[in-house]
Amino acid sequence: MTNNILFSQEITLFQQFNGQYDYLAFGNTLNSGENNIDRDFCDVLSESQADLLMPANTTIVAAYLYWAGSGNGDLDVALNNNPISADNIYLVEYNDPTYGLLTYFSCYADITDFITTTGNATYNFSGLDISETLTNNLGYCGNRTNFAGWCVYVVFEDSQLPLNQVNLFQGLEIINRNVQEKTILLDNVNVLDNDGAKIGFLAWEGDANLNYGESIIINNNIISSPPLNPANNAFNGTNSFTNSNTFYNGDIDVYGIQNNIAIGDTSVEI
Repeated sequence: MTNNILFSQEITLFQQFNGQYDYLAFGNTLNSGENNIDRDFCDVLSESQADLLMPANTTIVAAYLYWAGSGNGDLDVALNNNPISADNIYLVEYNDPTYGLLTYFSCYADITDFITTTGNATYNFSGLDISETLTNNLGYCGNRTNFAGWCVYVVFEDSQLPLNQVNLFQGLEIINRNVQEKTILLDNVNVLDNDGAKIGFLAWEGDANLNYGESIIINNNIISSPPLNPANNAFNGTNSFTNSNTFYNGDIDVYGIQNNIAIGDTSVEI
């Protein structure tokens, strides 16, 4: 199998679904705590679990597994002991003034058939091993960016829904002390109705206790979803789908944006 390796891949449209569709996400961190609070650990868990709870009378259309962590990447993982290999791997780099060049990765795989067959269940993610990376390069733990985690996005059809457009954008970009602001343009959007419009994202290495005014701006408006996601601390280790604040050093979040986009819009600026 050939894996595509992409460096600093811009966020671009990956898949688009038009019809009576919606989506949900589930996953978990492999960090046992926030790495900026508990500075004693320099490792990650070998596995973690999360539940898929599909709404009644829905049909799974697509499912994608994402996993990420410190280092150059682990391409082979497992869900419920089912081997999964990455379709693509994205890499970003950060030149730390103390520790030098540090690399971080994100992988994805299409697991639609597996999720459709398994359905509602507790999923155990395993096989992501970055221990050698953390041992060989003390910079990750030195600057507290030792992290790993996973998430599955599920697109489903529901005959009770209105006509929607679900866009899945994919890539890997980095914000750090050298690059403190980034603009992402989501194009190929067709807003026919903004009622109930929402936007979600998967982000890594956020810290609840490093609150330095991290905000998300949609079409020039700061968005928030308090108390889980305040306006000045967007990347804070939370999961909107479970209302959890223990998704340590990762975020699976959703925001309502019906007041931030207009009918007829063909792009969204973040």
